Amino acid sequence: MPWKKQDTGKGPVDSLVWRGEGMEKDKLPLDGTTRAELEGAKRLYQEKEYARAESLFAGLAKNTKNPVPVLDDALYFEADCQYLQGNFRTAEGTLKKYLKEFRTGAHADKANRRLFDIANYWLDNTRAQMQAYEEQREGKRWLVLPASFVSLSKDRPFVDAEGHALQCLEEVRLNDIGGPLGEKALFYIATVKFFREDYREADYYYSQLYEHYPNSPLAPKAIKQAIICKQIGTGGTAYDGRTVEESRKLLDAAVRAYPELAGKDYEWIQRQLVAVNLQQADRDFNIAEFYKRTGHPGSAYFYYELVRRRYPNTDYADMASTRMGELRATTLSADASSSNPVQTLQRWLNPSAPPSPENTPRVLPPSFTPAAR
Repeated sequence: MPWKKQDTGKGPVDSLVWRGEGMEKDKLPLDGTTRAELEGAKRLYQEKEYARAESLFAGLAKNTKNPVPVLDDALYFEADCQYLQGNFRTAEGTLKKYLKEFRTGAHADKANRRLFDIANYWLDNTRAQMQAYEEQREGKRWLVLPASFVSLSKDRPFVDAEGHALQCLEEVRLNDIGGPLGEKALFYIATVKFFREDYREADYYYSQLYEHYPNSPLAPKAIKQAIICKQIGTGGTAYDGRTVEESRKLLDAAVRAYPELAGKDYEWIQRQLVAVNLQQADRDFNIAEFYKRTGHPGSAYFYYELVRRRYPNTDYADMASTRMGELRATTLSADASSSNPVQTLQRWLNPSAPPSPENTPRVLPPSFTPAAR
């Protein structure tokens, strides 16, 4: 019948592949011209004619009608030619484009390694600056010159090489979660953040490292740095003190998980515990001072007693005892005319308590008053 679909015996011509941000139709097999261009570009690549090979690979990568494997090869080798010519500034963008479009492509691991190497090279000036500040701290130099922020050479970004390096490392760690490059990228990012005194960000990346790579040789170092970040990143005892408490818990976990810390770093751990204890004592003492200053002597007395009991053998405990004596003396002198100064002090310390029976006026019910009889 003419209206009935005729079976030609052939399957569908087009197939779908995942590329970029969605499904696309796979392209037809290679024609002779495209195959010749690809083989010629790879021959130039092997002969180290990188400039000529780059232009051929770029042309193949821009032609979206080419099959996906050709686009995969062309875009990666274009980036690699740029890298091998020392043109890291351009190679960065091409490698990021490749990892975005071919995250699971044939050359994804090699592209990620190239991107890591570029970021590592761009951090050389930051390492030199770190070393200079360390020498200044040790007294070996008295001045550290600022690093150059602008670069005119093609092996570095025009401005802010460190910022571009951190962006590359972030891309690397996301493309290699659980792998060795992701581990190194986390540690490098955290170290730069710590050097720039961005302690909250540094704490986040150090925490990601020891949580996702607990067996890594970098994990003990990361957990130590995270403890330091938590203690100095609060801004002082007047701010949120939860991170200080987290650092105490992290110290306990570090000693249990990494016995080597309890050995060679025993003195360091003890110093950190003392520092945590003093920060918490300072916080509680300042709360007591606030209540005393705002006219709440009962609450102040309670917190002074808390400091005295929680943090014995510290200067804060001695100061709290002194403040408690001053509060008692002030209250007793103000109520010296009272017949029972002890009960006055008790009512002052606990104003919500009911009055004592002897000081409460007796009120008879209406049926017992003289007028009701």
